Amino acid sequence: MHEFTRRLGSHPLVLTGRCLEFGNDGLAYAPFLPLMRTLPQVSASRAELFSELLSTLERSAADRPVMLVLEDLHWADGASRELLSFLVANVMDPGVFMIATHRPPAGQFLLELGRSASVVRLTPAPLTRHEVGRQLAGLRQREPDPVTVTKVFERSQGNPLFVEALSQSPDDTPAELRELLLARLPELAAAAKHLLEVAAAAGVLAEHQVLQTVGGLPENELHQALRQLVGEHLLVVSGPGYAFRHALIRDAVYDSLLPAQRRSLHAALAEAASDPGQRSAHASAAGDHALALETSWQAAATVTFAEAARLHFLQRVLELWSEVDDAAAIVGVDRLTVLDHAIKASVETSSAPVGLRLCAEALALEPSVQRYLHQARLKNLTNASGDEDLRQALLLSPPDPLRGEVLAELASLKVFRGDTAGALADATAAHEIAERLGLSSLLAHAHTFLGLASSSDPVVAKEHFARARAVADPHALVTVATWESALLTAIGEYDTAIDVIQQGLGAAHQTYEFSRHGPILLVKWVQSLIGLGRFEEALELIDETQGGQDLPSLSNAALLISRADALLALGSADAAQSAVDSAQALLGPEPWVRSYRLRLRTAQARLTPERAAALYAAAIEDGLAEHPHEAWALVAAVKPHPLPDLPVIGPVDAAYRAEALGQTRPSAGTRARSGAMGLTARELDVLRLVAEGKSNRQIAQELFISGNTAGVHVSRILTKLGASTRTEAARKFLDAQR
Repeated sequence: MHEFTRRLGSHPLVLTGRCLEFGNDGLAYAPFLPLMRTLPQVSASRAELFSELLSTLERSAADRPVMLVLEDLHWADGASRELLSFLVANVMDPGVFMIATHRPPAGQFLLELGRSASVVRLTPAPLTRHEVGRQLAGLRQREPDPVTVTKVFERSQGNPLFVEALSQSPDDTPAELRELLLARLPELAAAAKHLLEVAAAAGVLAEHQVLQTVGGLPENELHQALRQLVGEHLLVVSGPGYAFRHALIRDAVYDSLLPAQRRSLHAALAEAASDPGQRSAHASAAGDHALALETSWQAAATVTFAEAARLHFLQRVLELWSEVDDAAAIVGVDRLTVLDHAIKASVETSSAPVGLRLCAEALALEPSVQRYLHQARLKNLTNASGDEDLRQALLLSPPDPLRGEVLAELASLKVFRGDTAGALADATAAHEIAERLGLSSLLAHAHTFLGLASSSDPVVAKEHFARARAVADPHALVTVATWESALLTAIGEYDTAIDVIQQGLGAAHQTYEFSRHGPILLVKWVQSLIGLGRFEEALELIDETQGGQDLPSLSNAALLISRADALLALGSADAAQSAVDSAQALLGPEPWVRSYRLRLRTAQARLTPERAAALYAAAIEDGLAEHPHEAWALVAAVKPHPLPDLPVIGPVDAAYRAEALGQTRPSAGTRARSGAMGLTARELDVLRLVAEGKSNRQIAQELFISGNTAGVHVSRILTKLGASTRTEAARKFLDAQR
């Protein structure tokens, strides 16, 4: 309200009053005191007072608009409520504008007030992740990193007050905020307070049966306590149980428990829980290591299609191993077997730091081809290289199927290093093994890397990718789509690349491998959008991707460089520089990230032309010619004389060469798709699915975004179209199609 009235300037008459927290025991008419001070004399009766206040407002409005701001209406005393009702019913002058703020719950008085035709109720929506990022940037006076934005967004749930409180310590609840939250808790009956503490220890969702068992309350008393907690907006009904209205309230209540209280509650919750994962968590919190070890292993064995959860439970087993006597007897396997399960899960979830630590322990106990192969794949997600691990795997003379996998992995590494001859040799050897043994998945991978190694001849490369597609199962199709889209993006076939990417994302979801393969596919999608000039969509997709998961460092770096490219195209140089600085911190000097460094130097050259010559010289020393597509983009930014002798493959390279010669700007970026109805192309895709009657969850599944992001898109669409419902928005879309 302060910001709103400040921006009105000096012309309107602004009168601001605040209700006092004491309510009926406080000062009558407290929020109206600024208005009452303008009265010429004290009125004799309530009717005369009300009439005089109304006349004063309307007389003042004859000279200039009057803004009456009433803060904290939830604390309004009875006299103030009566006066406000009178004014709402009787003010007729359009120059008088009253605005009141209140915190939920609304209460009967506010509900009745809202029925008036002259009253509009506004409920501010929580901030989106992007808006939280903007608030953090303002608070910190610098661009926040994506992980911090995500943590603060998730913990604050978009509440601006909580965003500010968490801005300096995203992982902790500051003492001041905890005290504020606890101070705002209403007076609760003893049973309700006890049940709130049980719910806080139970976690995100407290099932009704668990609350009944652990709470130990008679049924009538249980229901009465729950009604109070729901009525006071502390808990909300959620499926079979209850959740806290805000996670930070739950944190504050939990942190207020004494250590002995927590252990006792968790022990009871472990006994009451039926799910092995929940029993494991509560047993750990209660300090029962043996039960925690046993139930963690059970949870890891029973979880399905959720490798991240499996890895979490396997890590807990390994952490508890030394805390329990005869751990192997409790879980029924030795530690090396648990390590192998955990390593596989870390590969499936691209959890490189965890997986590499586990691989080091397992290889020290017993070297094997599969462990070296896993270690190589995990290293390839970081700035390290898996070359030496793959060579060690070959030295162990693996059987042919596994040897083919190692050779295919070597081929992919050599492509990244620019060693196309070596990549062709390894991919050809893998192809021979796959054909001889009839291994369709390995054959698809071999053709994929033969296609990448043949990228200097797009026709040949496309033939290899077509053969890869013909034999690929859904698992292999993800890899095929990833690298086929890389080729298509490099030669400027952006629309086709996006089609291939979406097929790959669909296969990644189908095979539950999205966390492993999704990031690089999303990077290629962003690059294709930038190539088409759809910069706003690219930035939106980057926000969704960086906010939705923990990314491998190279994928994160690639997205940050793409962010800089899009921001530069939109004229936001400062924000682009921040993205470049963040990306640079993620890239090392290793040869396998050379293509990323070339793209980074291109953005740096466009941001700081005075450094262009030095950046170009460093790129030549780094190996400019081994990645000609990325090299041409840098050459276009620097415009050296003479131009380097690089192959020109496809129209994008040709356009960059023309720009370097000063002949024209590159064609990439001139095929921008204008959004109809004032919407971005992404929003049009969402609106089309809304018109088909799809829910936010179905939209999220089809567009490969989170349900929360789908909801944000729908909210923005409704706002832009001036539609109050999804049905109205769908009708406007269908009318526009006609």
